[in-house]
Amino acid sequence: MSLEFLTRIWKSTLVVGVIVFAFTAVYFDLKFAWGLLVGCLWGVANFIALTAVLTSFVTPGHVNRNRALILAAIKFPIIYGLGYLIMRSEWFEPTSLLVGFSLLFLVTLLKALGRSYLKLDNTRDEQDKSAIKTRMDMAPQS
Repeated sequence: MSLEFLTRIWKSTLVVGVIVFAFTAVYFDLKFAWGLLVGCLWGVANFIALTAVLTSFVTPGHVNRNRALILAAIKFPIIYGLGYLIMRSEWFEPTSLLVGFSLLFLVTLLKALGRSYLKLDNTRDEQDKSAIKTRMDMAPQS
């Protein structure tokens, strides 16, 4: 699994967030829908920032601790301060913010289950063995 999987997660979460926002705004409540969208955006911003901090610490071969510390010093006060201000503003219902923030986890779970079900993370050797077994099963029996 590479970093492109993480990129696909946050992009998919934004798409799902916009779709759920539209559905909720039309069929439920506009204020709840805005809170859901803001919670989704806050969750995605947190995920992107956390990914940047962790990849700075854990990059194989070259660890850039200064970059990681700078990103962490920026991430925590800004992202969590923004979350605090959003919660204190009383513009959005806390439930809608929680649902929006949780969309990221739902998308991650569904993407991981999809990869597992489709066996996208199998190694090349396992795929080759599976192909050989399939050919052997299809070969005429004498």
